[in-house]
Amino acid sequence: MVGIDWQRYKALCDRPDVLSRWMLEETATLLPGETRSALLAILCGTPFPKPPDHKGGEDTDMFVVELPTDVVRSIVEVVLDAAERGLRTPRSARIGGFATAWRELQAAHEASRV
Repeated sequence: MVGIDWQRYKALCDRPDVLSRWMLEETATLLPGETRSALLAILCGTPFPKPPDHKGGEDTDMFVVELPTDVVRSIVEVVLDAAERGLRTPRSARIGGFATAWRELQAAHEASRV
């Protein structure tokens, strides 16, 4: 897969509907059944191409997150609850940033419905 230039890559990665493989996998560890499966299914897709001199590994693969609004809302609720209770994921001691990322996606969903 051919890479893209850094300016375009950064612009894509800054979108609220784009999350890393790492974020998706870690969030999935907090979720129940069907919601977890829906999230992990995104990883079966093709990540954005990276710039040729990108140094990050597979964890830094970036994916467009296309989920129904009710699923995003459910994920936000679970992540917020987990953060409030001080839960962690296998590779993260703090998940407050998870809540921020998922709330940004939820806000983008809600704004697009207006």
